[in-house]
Amino acid sequence: MEIQGQIAVVTGAASGIGRATATALAREGADLVLADVNDDRLEEVRKGITALGCRGVAVHTDVSKLQDVRNLFDRSIGELGRVDILMNNAGVHLVGPAEKISIADWEWIVGINLWGVVYGVSVFLPHMLQRGTGHIVNTASMSGLIGAESSIPYVATKFAVVGMSECLAAYLKPKGIGVTVLCPGFVATNIVERERLVPFGDGFDDSRKAFLEAVKQGDWSRFNVLPGGVISPEQVAEKVVHAIKGNVFLVYTHPGHKEAVVQKAQDPEAAIDVLAALHVAWDSVFRAPTAGLRDTGGGADASAGV
Repeated sequence: MEIQGQIAVVTGAASGIGRATATALAREGADLVLADVNDDRLEEVRKGITALGCRGVAVHTDVSKLQDVRNLFDRSIGELGRVDILMNNAGVHLVGPAEKISIADWEWIVGINLWGVVYGVSVFLPHMLQRGTGHIVNTASMSGLIGAESSIPYVATKFAVVGMSECLAAYLKPKGIGVTVLCPGFVATNIVERERLVPFGDGFDDSRKAFLEAVKQGDWSRFNVLPGGVISPEQVAEKVVHAIKGNVFLVYTHPGHKEAVVQKAQDPEAAIDVLAALHVAWDSVFRAPTAGLRDTGGGADASAGV
């Protein structure tokens, strides 16, 4: 799909990958409808879009609420006339031991990470089908391909997004609508600002809080021991633009990620052993800043964090 002259809707557009992708699409000549719960940042992005000579509409949207997503669609059609590209990008993160994560926390993360995508597709897809054209981008994660995470709910939502996107891509291909699932590794975004940390009770919860606070302030240095390190949202946005233009389904962001997925498929039992070692190694980050991650034997799997 050529992006020049298209109308794109991006959720989670106030920061991170959403903001970078919205800006990249505008540089390609697209008009944007920007959705987020952070109105001040959203307005900053909208001004940046208009400064590039494109139309920009900012709509306060909580993607976990169906009525908000319906309103987003109504505003998009009402103000820009149609929707060609939809990027379901809004997401949150949660860390904690499986046995201590409450149902309320599960409902919170599933509501945004999964229902947000479901609502977006449900509300916008009929319009695309009616027009016989369009492209949907769903932001998942490498954690939607490999469960190398300390957040089982987060992994569950991202695996669901990958599976949904795969089926959707097959269903929509003969109907003229493209689907891309974005599976990034570690990206320097603001996702930790709304992070929920469920106490582990292992004596290192204060270290985890301090770690998250450092990341909130922009210190991603502990992640640099991972293959590919931490990349910028702008680097991811370039890959998304390329995927839309070329109708690419699966987008990796880091070297070694594809190979890690292949290795897992070839020997799932061995992959579980590697992932178990990786979880132990990741916990060691809170005991010594860079210990453990270099020597897990996990290879490229070690970069499948967020």
